[in-house]
Amino acid sequence: MLSSTGKKDKARVSFNAAISAAKSSKFVHEQGLACELAAFHCLRYGDNDRALHLFQQAQDCYTKWGSEVKVESIKQQIKNINAEAPQN
Repeated sequence: MLSSTGKKDKARVSFNAAISAAKSSKFVHEQGLACELAAFHCLRYGDNDRALHLFQQAQDCYTKWGSEVKVESIKQQIKNINAEAPQN
C-alpha cells in the first residue's frame, strides 16, 4: 500500500483516481470508501483540513447509499478533527 510506505504523493494521486473512477461509475459506496481512506491518509500526514473535506464527501456518499452505520462513524471522525482544532 502506497500510503504506508511513505510515498505520500503517489498515494494521494491514487486515492484521487479511485474517487473519480467510483464517481464516474456511479458506485456511491465505493466513492465513499475511497474518500474515507483518503481522509485517513491525510490525517496521517497532518492535513486535517483536507481530511475534513474528504470525510464530509464520504458522509454524503454513505448517506446517499443509505448506510447509517457508516454515516455515524464518519460523523465521529469529523467530531474528532473538530475537537483537535485550535479554539479561537
